Amino acid sequence: MTSGLAISVAAVASRVVSGPRALRRATNGATSNHTPANRWTATSTRLSAVTDLDQADQVSETVFASGTDAKVAAFCVEQMVDEAAMLAASTFPISPDDLIARTKAILANKNGVENPALLASDFKFVAPVVGPLPKDDFLQAFDGFKLEEGFPDANAGYYAFRIDPFEPNRVWFDTRFRGTNTGPLSGGSLAATGKKVEAPPQACSMLFNERGECTQLTAGYVMDKQVGNTGGLGGVFGIFYAIGYGLPFPEAQPWKKSKRYNLFLKFSEFQKFVKSLGGGSD
Repeated sequence: MTSGLAISVAAVASRVVSGPRALRRATNGATSNHTPANRWTATSTRLSAVTDLDQADQVSETVFASGTDAKVAAFCVEQMVDEAAMLAASTFPISPDDLIARTKAILANKNGVENPALLASDFKFVAPVVGPLPKDDFLQAFDGFKLEEGFPDANAGYYAFRIDPFEPNRVWFDTRFRGTNTGPLSGGSLAATGKKVEAPPQACSMLFNERGECTQLTAGYVMDKQVGNTGGLGGVFGIFYAIGYGLPFPEAQPWKKSKRYNLFLKFSEFQKFVKSLGGGSD
């Protein structure tokens, strides 16, 4: 009973968020005459009685018809873009599926190192600190790291490939690098440490021209600096930091508050203190 209830409640959460029938009902102006407290008490009671997915679907329909969820539906209509409609209106000649396939082909060819023709002549690489790098410089730099030698078990952990509805020639994807440094790096100048790397989730993208060539690669943009053991750093900087070979400049070290920022924070706290004493004015 307990496991069935857990599964059903999870299904409610999923279907309430994405259920099109419930969303349409809420969008059509369904309202509730109950107060929020009474409404959610009743909803909680209904959830506690859910024991199968069919019941969960019925509950999700009911919950979505409440006044609160009508507000959510209205918010979605007003503030969230219609991705399908935007992509359908795109005049870019290459389909989303084909662009994603091309992106994966470039990744499979070591970001173009093993097949430079996949990259446009005006290609550039842009990271939070490094770049823009032109094609030849990028290929030389990327090939020089030879991460596969230092991390034989490396797994880039690519996922969430999708087309940007605002830029239908851009493919976004995420990555969570994992690996153990059991081999030398930088041509043998850096000995293996045996340390594991768990990088934070990072956003990457590729832009394409109408010939299907990649014109830009962005990488290393950390989405949550609290995750992993790279000190919140992305890309190669994070990998080197995690194994104890952090590069000797601020951009390749974990972020620290500047003296000016610390001063600003202290001044803000001082202002709050003065106001609490009644000595300040808004």
